[in-house]
Amino acid sequence: MDFAQEMSRRASEGQGRYISDLSALVGIDSGSDDRAGVNRVADWVADRLRSIGFDVARHSPGAGDLGTAALVGDALVARRKGSGRGRIAIFAHMDTVFTAGDAAARPFSIDDAGLAHGPGVTDDKAGLVAGIHAAEHLISEGSERYGELVLVCTPDEEIGSPFGRRVLQDAVRDADAALCLECARENGDLVGSRKGVIDLELEVQGVAAHSGIEPERGAHAGLESAHLTVFLQSLADPPAGVTVNVGVLRAGDRLNIVPDRARLSVEMRAPRQDQLTDLMATIRDRIAAPVVTGTSTRIIQREECPPMERTAAGDRIGALATEVAASLGFTAHLAATGASPMPIGCRRSGSPPSTASAPSGAAITPPGNGWISRPCRSGSPSWPR
Repeated sequence: MDFAQEMSRRASEGQGRYISDLSALVGIDSGSDDRAGVNRVADWVADRLRSIGFDVARHSPGAGDLGTAALVGDALVARRKGSGRGRIAIFAHMDTVFTAGDAAARPFSIDDAGLAHGPGVTDDKAGLVAGIHAAEHLISEGSERYGELVLVCTPDEEIGSPFGRRVLQDAVRDADAALCLECARENGDLVGSRKGVIDLELEVQGVAAHSGIEPERGAHAGLESAHLTVFLQSLADPPAGVTVNVGVLRAGDRLNIVPDRARLSVEMRAPRQDQLTDLMATIRDRIAAPVVTGTSTRIIQREECPPMERTAAGDRIGALATEVAASLGFTAHLAATGASPMPIGCRRSGSPPSTASAPSGAAITPPGNGWISRPCRSGSPSWPR
């Protein structure tokens, strides 16, 4: 029996314990804003990892954390030395999008089709338990052929990781490979690349005037926003994977007044960071030259999630994973997706950017390193963003 088959056998034999552990975690309310609940999950995970020989460090928001980052639960960084040379990082998140009371209202269950149900069962508690069990199986088999295994558990992925992002980046810096335990595709495909996203708010300022008496004294913010909408939509390049969408457009307050303000909510996605950078430069050039005289536009960059770009290293990990899958009798492919599950590398306006020195959740991965997401299937949908 080869190594993959032995690990599969151990996983099959441990299925009952896996389900028991998953049920225990799904039974804990751990919404991102439920600090006590997230920390109960952290307690459970830390105890379990210590019991199998990991050194576990617990990181709490401190005096330097402001706003939302100061209110979330703790992050865990667990480490275990192996007998090899490579440094492998795996990471998951302990928070969910659900609220206090949901765990009791919708308790963990498995239906007749074998699908698990419950708050956060797919995103990301199944992944969290899978990572722990994978480590247990490697340890019990005596096959720790890595230099170090690092397991990072963050408390705030669902709200953009205002605290956990920094912990993750510091923990996995210089890793040789990073495996994200966030769910991938329902059909079993593994995510090897993902588009980056920039969310923008554009504020157009004009000059109000009575539209029936002295419209010439006004500067129509709504008209400028209409021109901007046409321009922004024209930036989309579907063959190159670039999408731009003006999802919300608002202008004015009254029928007989030339609007003095307008607001556009814009989302841009692209598979490469240089494409997003070029889009931003093009937009800045356009707003510096308004079509409607007397108007001006201000850009508010609300959120940015850098792309997980396809790399040769990532492809090598993907090829290995699909090869192992085939040896176990099932098929998995390496997929690219345009959806963004608010991974750990996302940042909000004003926070420092992710760097290319760590394979973070946003998969800004240095050359030679690889990153991949696991597949999942459950009755609890994980809506892509």
